[in-house]
Order: sequence, then C-alpha cells, then structure tokens
Amino acid sequence: MQNSFPNCLSEIIKTSRDIWSKGWAEANAGNISVRLDPEIFQTEVAFEQRSDWIALGMDFPVLAGECFLVSGRGKYLRNIELSPEKNIGVIELDNSGRKYRVLWGYESGGGPTSELLAHLKAHAIRKKVSKGVERAVIHVHSPNLITLTYALDLDTPRISKLLWEMHAECIVMFPEGVEFVLWMLPGSSELADATAKGLQRRRIAVWQFHGVVATGRNLDAAFGLIDVAEKAAENYLKTMAGGGVKNKLTTQQLQAIVKHFNLKPDTSILNMEI
Repeated sequence: MQNSFPNCLSEIIKTSRDIWSKGWAEANAGNISVRLDPEIFQTEVAFEQRSDWIALGMDFPVLAGECFLVSGRGKYLRNIELSPEKNIGVIELDNSGRKYRVLWGYESGGGPTSELLAHLKAHAIRKKVSKGVERAVIHVHSPNLITLTYALDLDTPRISKLLWEMHAECIVMFPEGVEFVLWMLPGSSELADATAKGLQRRRIAVWQFHGVVATGRNLDAAFGLIDVAEKAAENYLKTMAGGGVKNKLTTQQLQAIVKHFNLKPDTSILNMEI
C-alpha cells in the first residue's frame, strides 16, 4: 500500500475525490487518516518538525511514535487534489502517545481534523484487533445512512440486519454487522470512546444524525465498506418511497450466503427478526 509517500498521497487524493463525487462530503465535511508505514520516511520527501508538541487530551500508548497522514481541520476534501500540502498533513505522536506534532503539510494554517480523537481511538483499537494490519480510517456524511437514523428507531442489531436484508453484498462485506452510535457531540471524547468501543468487534459504525466511520487495511477497504452499506440504505429508502418493502433477503437466504462464502457472522443478529 505505502511503499512511498507519493503513492500514499495518490491514494488519499483518489479517495477524497471519490468521496466528493459520491456526495458524502459537503463543504468541509468528512475526514481521512492513514497510519503510515515506517518505510515511508526513507523516501526523498523531507519530514521535519513544523510545530511544537500539542497535547491530545487523551493517551494513546499503543500509537506511541506512530505517524499519520490526516486531512485538515476545516478543509474541503475536494481541494486535497488541488493542493495536498495545504489540505492534509503528517503528524507524529510522541513516545507517550499523549502529544503530537506536525511534520509535513497544513501549509495554509490549521492542523488535523477536529475529529482527530475519534480517528486515533479507531486506529488504536483496530491496530490491536487486526494485529497491525488495518491502517485506514474514513469518516463521511453518507446521506442514505444518515437518513435511516432519522426515519427509523435503530440499534446495532436492527441496522445490521436491515442492511444485510437489502443488499446481498452487505453480509459478505461486514458479517460482524454495523455498530450504531447514538448522537453525541461531534469531535468530543465521548463520541471517540463510544466509537472505539464498537470498533472492538466491528469495522464500520453509523453515528446517529451525523455520518459513518469505517476502518480497513487500506483506504479502498474502508471506502468499500461505506459504499456497500450506503447502497443498501439507498435500496431501502427507494423501496419505501415506491410503496414499501414487500420482499427482502430472508434469514435462510442470508444463511446460504454465509455457508457459501464461509463467513463468520454475528449469529445473534442473523437469527433475529425485525
């Protein structure tokens, strides 16, 4: 994924362009972060201290010494392609995981996204769970998933089963289900904590009235989770607008998919009726 810094930049540029084209990032909405491979720093790009150490307000010992490519606070994702060095940056955590400093980027001022705590919490838990494999976190405002949170009374089992039933790809992409997080103040430590708790078991979380967070081994993997979930939510909303859901994937059909692809779903969700 990250054999050079230019390649990593190309990936985040492509992802930000895709997010914008999907309509998932109005104005300065949405943010992206990637935990960088150490080999990145052996490239020709000059990384140097560009800020003092800044307290995070939380401790991230599992991320101590790690570096991240992170979209900028208040920046438009659609502008990353036009000027990466102004709209994204590289940050480094200190040896305690309590502070960070800027090594590259944010040339127009500012710093990393206001959702940095949620990103770092997600990175920390998924680094542990995946044994270091997962390196990407994406947060967007995908409209159909957000609309579901206004239209329906949801929790983790209900939204997971609904999405599985409305698109056969969903149980393949996220057999563990989708975490549902009740509304909390954006950028808050409470939202970061609640999201991290859910990501211990799942790779995608829907924030009520707000958006969605997904993690993956790379940006394509995280983006794909959101794309499939968003399509299922769109299927549901269009079906309801067209007269209501008269047919959907049954539990037996979902079980057949599980068997065929040798999946390990959350059976408590699979066997429930909604």
